[in-house]
Amino acid sequence: MVAQWAVCGWCGCSAGSLSADMISSLQVHRGLYQNGFAACSSGLADPSLEGEILGPLLPAQSLMCAIAKGLGKQRSGKVPVLPRETSLPSQECRWYDPVFPTQNGKVAIVTGGAKGIGYQTVKHLARLGMHVVIAGNSESEGQKAVRKIKEETLTGKVEFLYCDLASMKSIRQFVQRFRAKNCPLHVLVNNAGVMLVPERKTEDGFEEHFGLNYLGHFLLTNLLLDMLKQSGTHSHNARIITVSSATHYVGKLHLNDLQSRCSYSPHGAYAQSKLALVLFTYRLQHLLTANGSHVTANVVDPGVVNTELYKHVFWVVKVVKWMTAWLCFKTPEEGASTTIYAAVSPEMEGAGGCYLYNEERTKSADIAYDEELQRRLWTESCKMVGISDETSRLH
Repeated sequence: MVAQWAVCGWCGCSAGSLSADMISSLQVHRGLYQNGFAACSSGLADPSLEGEILGPLLPAQSLMCAIAKGLGKQRSGKVPVLPRETSLPSQECRWYDPVFPTQNGKVAIVTGGAKGIGYQTVKHLARLGMHVVIAGNSESEGQKAVRKIKEETLTGKVEFLYCDLASMKSIRQFVQRFRAKNCPLHVLVNNAGVMLVPERKTEDGFEEHFGLNYLGHFLLTNLLLDMLKQSGTHSHNARIITVSSATHYVGKLHLNDLQSRCSYSPHGAYAQSKLALVLFTYRLQHLLTANGSHVTANVVDPGVVNTELYKHVFWVVKVVKWMTAWLCFKTPEEGASTTIYAAVSPEMEGAGGCYLYNEERTKSADIAYDEELQRRLWTESCKMVGISDETSRLH
């Protein structure tokens, strides 16, 4: 099966034929062919729509113009329409934002918002008028990000508060400082994380993947839950967005060895932490719904994104990544798109307990729907971070 020949409606370039395997690969890694876009080095376009730009543009390096079978609008919503005569630099990769409603007066917290996906999330939320607090463990990086975002957005309301997710004490101190501001909280984005780190423990003695990626966000969410409930209304729910990964599909939750003491594997520990985040989100949404709270909890998969998380991988993998990142990896901005969608899209109003990939609801790993496993993990997590169970916290 080969993609049909055609002419790009934007620049008139003829399309080369791509094999189904190539299209499938791009679909997985960049999501460009989910709805059959016309793509060329200048961008994605639909000839029938008078040059309407449909989404992220491919980098020009060595990519021929290509068209997947059929043409259709991107699922992520409305996007700016550019006139046919508009010229675009062919050597740039650009991202065109869907049109989301302004978020003036709303407040968000984004963990790990100083770099990568988190940084792009903060920037876009600030552009929409939201007051965003970056929660991070580096004062210098955090303040640098604040300055840069303010310069880029001009009117962005952004600030930094120190929060080390590898320390239960630091998380509690962060919550105290945030509460002292006496402001509402409408959106919490649990974004920060580590990946494939060598075996080591957090300040509280937890295996780092499980302690930082999962337990840190578990405690932070629970401590901020009452503020989210107070800010949410029937027509505008407060939102909790947790960033997981497709790695959770191969993850195994070892309730008898959550700290990976018996046999440590960086890949196994990372996958377990990401699976735990999905289980946590589903359990949280169940409890919120049962108590009639105007808060939704969703989990997102950003895809394969070119960020600093890969700094701990083997050097051969780093070389391959460097050579193929432009083709097989999303940019941090592209990776943040689903998080932003979950945080502000009207389509997600009142919708919770969803696993989102490329701005679409999709199915997570089968094990993640095991309600008994969700319950047992929640109960054990409450014991580990030193909080009472949901029966008292969510009423």
